[in-house]
Amino acid sequence: MSTWLFGGLLGGGADVGCVSDAQADRTMQEIRQQWPLRPSLDPVAVAVQDLGRRLTRTVDPQRQRRWEFAVVRNLEPSAFALGGGRFVVSDGLVAFVRSESELAAVLAHEIAHQQLDHFCRQAPRSAERIDLGGVTQHFDLKTELEADAKAVDLLTAAGFDPQAMAAVLRCLTQAPGGSSPQLAKRLNALRAIPAASTSRSQTDSPAFRRARESVQEDLGEWNGGETVCR
Repeated sequence: MSTWLFGGLLGGGADVGCVSDAQADRTMQEIRQQWPLRPSLDPVAVAVQDLGRRLTRTVDPQRQRRWEFAVVRNLEPSAFALGGGRFVVSDGLVAFVRSESELAAVLAHEIAHQQLDHFCRQAPRSAERIDLGGVTQHFDLKTELEADAKAVDLLTAAGFDPQAMAAVLRCLTQAPGGSSPQLAKRLNALRAIPAASTSRSQTDSPAFRRARESVQEDLGEWNGGETVCR
């Protein structure tokens, strides 16, 4: 499993500048051309959209901007922030997480990139650059640490378990090839945030449970996070 797939910024090849709605739409169109997406009314897509709305309501209660959450039919656990309020997660991620709060944590992390204006910063030379067809991933530890901390705030405000942010990172370290110095630094940074260690009991919604079961059935023998997480 490639740990860079959780977190980071996707853009249409640009290394600098805020992402406009038009740029985000073009990037989303490129993704649609390269990977199949679940229809917007698909139960899995609806469950992800509902989670996204619950989180974004904490930062945009008047719904003044457009927010879009799409699900890619792909086995690899992944999450992308495209800028312009557009986000993409994969089937593999829905199967990989062990709870609704963990999926919310990944979404909160990506939303945090948007809220912290990470798309308006020039990618540093030290950032890892990964090209995925027509789109480009930039992975920079500093922005990941900032997004992790902001995600804890978003989870708390939306009523999810704030410990889920660290839990999903620990899960990544247990995946084959998942252990890395970057993940260790992110976990250490979360330990220094009191709210990230505050447990809040959560029961997964029926919609999330149905969505996860549906994805696991589609993926067959590969059963996501339960194979690697303890």
